[in-house]
Amino acid sequence: MGYTRNAVLIHAPLEEVFRLTNNVRNWPELFTEYAACEVLEEAENRVTFRLTTHPDENGTQWSWVSTRWTDVERKSTRSERDPSSGPFQKMTLRWWYNSVGANDTVMTWEQEFTMKPEAPFTDEQATNHLNTQTRIQQQVIKERVERMCRASEQQDELYRGVIIARYRSGSEEEIVKAWERSDATELPHLIGIKSRHVWVQGDIYVHFIEGRTSLPTVLKEYAEHPLFVQAKAELDQYVSLIDPALPPHGKLIYSWRNGAQV
Repeated sequence: MGYTRNAVLIHAPLEEVFRLTNNVRNWPELFTEYAACEVLEEAENRVTFRLTTHPDENGTQWSWVSTRWTDVERKSTRSERDPSSGPFQKMTLRWWYNSVGANDTVMTWEQEFTMKPEAPFTDEQATNHLNTQTRIQQQVIKERVERMCRASEQQDELYRGVIIARYRSGSEEEIVKAWERSDATELPHLIGIKSRHVWVQGDIYVHFIEGRTSLPTVLKEYAEHPLFVQAKAELDQYVSLIDPALPPHGKLIYSWRNGAQV
């Protein structure tokens, strides 16, 4: 059996490191070795996805399917590769995160595996290769996460967005409860929401959001996440877009702050 364990210190808060490194859809931008990631199935705290690497020096691309379970409370994950694809008979990956002060995080990866008898590598050769590649990728991720967090800290403001819709009069309590249930899950943290404000007047519903990610990006990357789907299905009973043919987020045409147009 092969085994590796590697850790890297990232100069960024644990919550941000955990959020940024566990969005598998963005792994092709976070890792240098992955060309594509396709999400096949998703449920709360579980995702099944296909990863495809960039061609190696021989022009070979590797592709495999993995299922990943996330423990948000313990800040850890466990992944299992489908042995029907790739050279591994069995591959279990565990990631966990430890805070070192307010702004430093140790991210640790552990891999246990056995190779298929017909694989072109022995367990020992695969161990050496994975140790080398893991250290390279952890360093890349460290640099990219730190850069993203610095850019976020340097922003004068968070992203802001508003959704204007119609709502069913008398359903205010149900809308509040729906948002309370959704905001008690990992979803707000996952998509970077920092604050949410909802107003109603007449039959008009106004939903104002501040977050680390813009509304169009959230809708593009998380619209199929099961927690997003669940919240939307519940709120759709009470809230409807004014024009379903248009995107739910409005078009910003004017901003003013501190005596100056922005």
